[in-house]
Amino acid sequence: MPHRSGFHTLLLFFTLISSANLLRNDASINTVEDFLDTLINSSHYDRRIRPFFDQSKPCNVTMTIHINTISAINEVNMDYNTDLIFRQSWYDPRLNYSGTEWAKRSPEITLHYSLIDRIWVPDSFFRNAKEGKRSDITVPNRLIRVHRDGKVLYSQRLLLKLDCQMKLQKFPLDNQTCVVNIGSYAFATKDLVFYWDETPNVSAIRVNEDLEMPDFVLSNFESRYCNRTTATGSFTCLLVVLHLKRLFGYYLVQVYIPSMLIVILSFVSFWIDHKSVPARISVGLLTVLTVTTQSSGIRSQLPRVSYIKAIDVWMSACLVFVFAGLLEYALVNVIARKNELRQQVRFSREKKKVDRTAKVTLIQNLQDGSSFITERVIGNRLAQVHFYKKDDTHHQTPAETTETLMHKMSVVEKNLTGANTASSLVHNPSLSNTSAPAPIPQVILPPPAPVQKTAKPVRDTAQLVDLISAVLFPVAFIVFNIIYWMVYLNMHVEYILK
Repeated sequence: MPHRSGFHTLLLFFTLISSANLLRNDASINTVEDFLDTLINSSHYDRRIRPFFDQSKPCNVTMTIHINTISAINEVNMDYNTDLIFRQSWYDPRLNYSGTEWAKRSPEITLHYSLIDRIWVPDSFFRNAKEGKRSDITVPNRLIRVHRDGKVLYSQRLLLKLDCQMKLQKFPLDNQTCVVNIGSYAFATKDLVFYWDETPNVSAIRVNEDLEMPDFVLSNFESRYCNRTTATGSFTCLLVVLHLKRLFGYYLVQVYIPSMLIVILSFVSFWIDHKSVPARISVGLLTVLTVTTQSSGIRSQLPRVSYIKAIDVWMSACLVFVFAGLLEYALVNVIARKNELRQQVRFSREKKKVDRTAKVTLIQNLQDGSSFITERVIGNRLAQVHFYKKDDTHHQTPAETTETLMHKMSVVEKNLTGANTASSLVHNPSLSNTSAPAPIPQVILPPPAPVQKTAKPVRDTAQLVDLISAVLFPVAFIVFNIIYWMVYLNMHVEYILK
């Protein structure tokens, strides 16, 4: 401590001597160049030492920011670009020239930007900056102004890429909060303290009135204070909080309406006949592929976060609806094929039953020994079949069984199938004589009743499933829309500034 007190005393002594020399030599200074050389002469001004170091109190730096533009807000990298004017002002008693003749001539002096390397400036930096540079168009945009009471104004134009930790649970219905974090890199709070300029009629944060962004609108901004404690000490900190509201129009036109129309298009397939297989399959596959492609394009523009976003819920629901429509047709197709198979089996059984009844009638007539005539449909023609009683006892065999007669009837029918004439006379050798038979009474059997197909229902099961789906799917999609918009329009995601 004695060494520190001696150093402070020595520094104060040299400062008083330098001020005395400046006042004494003021009469001999005729040009501003000589005055500046004397004011910031390295013999009595050391830029390595901060102001008020000899008084053991911190240097207070007031700041203002003027935001010109905010652009390139990137959700994938979670950053944004800004063009701003950063102003700092502080008092340096070593630059006080109020007691000189030059205080009357020039209450303030604007220095060339190259002289910034000859005076002390705060070591302020942007904590959340990823990239940054000073604007050099057309010359380095830096301003240094020294007032006669020792107040220094340092202004510079900066082009920054700043980090912005976004909360995307409601994307694209979200609002984001981005910050500009300013702090001191080396000087702790006991050496350097930052303040926002609270001068009356002066705003610490100003935003260009013509500021426009393609995806967002700046709804509000505010200034805050913060202190950061690290392993090297406690440091001063200032925050500019920017509240950004996302413009929803682009996503409504480019994402929501097209995907909604695609889902509605998949519902149209329910009104197409299930027998139109190419049409139903084409509509189902095209809608599924379109929604999948659209969802992939949206995901490529967003970061790979672990939580579910609003756009993920929407696109997943659309994909589920169109995919369910395709599965519905697969179900309808299976049901329709099963119904057709059942109808064929039923028709075949009824036909066999009618044919067996007719054969039994013929066999009974043959066993009674009577001759008869019957008509058969052969192909697309009508033929008469004559059956005669056997008179030749020499060739007569024992009573034939029903099974034998039915077999003969089948042989007769097979022979009749190859006939090409409209009306043919068929003689069965086993039943008729070789000579022309004498006129005998004939029994004419009525033709067998045509097989009547079972009446098809007005609406089969497959059509019923399509009808239910045509009503159920749109109603479910409407209910989903109501719940989706109510939840995400009223959801609030809190942004906690760390």
